[in-house]
This record gives sequence, C-alpha cells and structure tokens, in this order.
Amino acid sequence: MRPTKFWNTKAMYRLLSLVFALLLFFYVSYQRLGSTRVSEKEVADSSLINNKSLTLKVPLTLNFDSNKYYVSGYPEKVKVQVTGPNALVTALENTRNFEIYADLSELGPGTHKVKLKTSGFNKELSVALAPETIKVKIATKKTAKFPIQVRYDSGQIAKDHVAGDPLMSQQTVEITGAKSDVDRVESVVANLNLPTNIREAYSRTVLLQALDKKGTPLNVSLSPETVKVNLPISEATATKEVKLELTKENNGVPGKTYTLSTETKTVTLRGTRSALSRIKTFAVPVSVAGVNSSTTKTVELSPNKSGIAAVSPATIQVMITVSETEENSGTQAIDSNETEALQRSSSSEKATSSSASSTAKSSSEVQSETENSRVSSTEQSTESTESLSSSVTDKAN
Repeated sequence: MRPTKFWNTKAMYRLLSLVFALLLFFYVSYQRLGSTRVSEKEVADSSLINNKSLTLKVPLTLNFDSNKYYVSGYPEKVKVQVTGPNALVTALENTRNFEIYADLSELGPGTHKVKLKTSGFNKELSVALAPETIKVKIATKKTAKFPIQVRYDSGQIAKDHVAGDPLMSQQTVEITGAKSDVDRVESVVANLNLPTNIREAYSRTVLLQALDKKGTPLNVSLSPETVKVNLPISEATATKEVKLELTKENNGVPGKTYTLSTETKTVTLRGTRSALSRIKTFAVPVSVAGVNSSTTKTVELSPNKSGIAAVSPATIQVMITVSETEENSGTQAIDSNETEALQRSSSSEKATSSSASSTAKSSSEVQSETENSRVSSTEQSTESTESLSSSVTDKAN
C-alpha cells in the first residue's frame, strides 16, 4: 500500500482522533490538578492568616491559708504562650480574663514541687506555660514589728560638719515570714548612701533590709518596703568639756568582780551647740569578756551621739582590776562558821539535857525528903498523942 493511500484511510483518521483525545484529556487533567493545588495553598494561607500566637508574662497566684502559712521560693510571674484563632487571642489579650495558679491548699510545712494550673482560657486556644512546675517552701507564719535604723558613712560628711538625728517617714516596720526567719531578725536598716564631702541636709527614699546577727539579709516580707529618710547636717565648731564615765560591756568570767578606773577624768567634745547642750557626761564602754586577771587596756574614743563630730583625746588607758566575788571568797569561812555553830549547838543540847536531868533528879529528891519529913512529923505527933493519953489514964486511976 502506498503512503498516500494510508493517510487517506479510515484507520488513519481513527488513530489521529485517539491521539487528539488523549492530548485533550491530559491537558484538562493538568489544569484541574493545578487549580486544586492553588486552592489548597490559598486555604493554607487563609488558615495561617486567621491564627495568632501571643506570649505574655502574668502574675502567679497561690491558693493556701495565708493566715497560717508563709510561702517562699516561687517565681512572681510565669510566661504563657497562647495560640489560636485571631479573634480569640486578641480578645484574651485585651481582657486578660484568665489565671495561672498553684493549688497549695492540701500541703503542709516543707518543700514541695507543684504543677501549675490554668483557668479562663477558651477550649480552642492552645496554652503553654514556662515553667510548668514550681518548687515552693511552706512554713509556719509569724509577724513582728521592729524599729528602723538608719546607717550611713560619716566619712562622707565634710570636715567640721556633723549629722544630726535622722528623720524618717516611719519609725517601725512590720515583718512577715517563716517563723524561723523572723526569729533570726536582729535589725532592720535603711542604708543611706551619702555623696562625698556633703555639707547640707540629705533626703532620699531608701529600701529597707532585715538582717540577722551576721548582717546577712533574710528572706522576709517588709511593710512598708521603703522609708523616706532626711539626714540633717550642720557645721560643728562648738566644744565642751564633760566628765568621763566608764561602763562595763559584755559578760566577764563567772566568779570574778571587775573594777574600772582611768587617769583621764574628762574629755573634750566638738559638735553642734544644740547637741552639746544635751550632754552632761561621756560614757565609754569597756569590754571585760575573757578577762581573768587585772590588766590595762587601750580604749578608743569615738563620737557615739548624733551632733558630735570628734572626741579628744582619741584614746585612753583603762585599768581593769579583777577580784574574786564575795560569795566565792567567803565560802570556806561560812562553812567553818556553820560547823562551829553546829558543834556549839550540839554541846548546848547536851548541857541542856544534863541540866534537865539533874534538875529532874533534884526535884524528885526534894519531893522524897519532903514526904519523909511529913511521915516523920506524923509519927512524932502520933507518939505524942499516945503518950498524953496514957498520962491522963494514969491520973484517973
């Protein structure tokens, strides 16, 4: 068969029709597949646009008996990440009508690990917390009041100037915390940082601190947390001579008596006129801790009252005379006296007993002699009566 005749046959037309039909099928299928992918992408993009993620730092709430317990060691705020529909997340951000809390109502004193809980979130929102668990310390609660002490570096004050009594917006502070911590509080201080070479009154709001005996801050709550301090500073040019007084400080050795003396009888104080007018004597504390025998100490003198800038002389020699207490020195004498008194008492009792015995004996003897005398007298009277009767009878005969 010739080629020209083949192209003009019905079989050829049928083959071409099949090819075109296949091409059309693939073309249409490709168009549908592409539109489907675009549609899926659009849906995905739309989904991303409608969702929103938000991260917030919110206060942590604790559920416990605040009248009985004190809780410490927990973070004040926790991080919350919220993901969900745009409208819900936006509403949550605006209203903040939710809560992150730890339920401690069933826990007692001690250290506990607690899982945080949430409330107020829509179910369609995804919520993630950081941290998810916290560690808390629960202790018995105690509240006490303490006076506030102002501390400052007097070396920052200009020469020939001195600070007066600090004025505070509040004199006392209320401390709340674990009983073991509150019992350790030694002082509550307001540290006032003075500028160098200051010559005039200085005022600041100062953060308060509760310290133990070693000066270490304690983990307790203070109310108020701050206090306003006004420190008056004046020129100190006036001087005054006052009598020196020695006072014993700290406990000495048991059984010892301490006597303090010094050749320095007076000191000269320099300060403000108002401060000096209130001072009659200058007290110097002398420590006798651990002193077993008489000794001499060098004691430094420093201003111990507000308004006083300097003391002259700067040091004095103090003689510490140590002696035995009267109780210890007189113990043996008391014992010997008691022994002698006991001996005398014993002798006296013996003498008294002997005297009583002899007295009783003498009394019985006297009583016996008296009775014998009475008997003898009676016998004599009887004999006389008989004799007289006999004589009368003879005469009658």
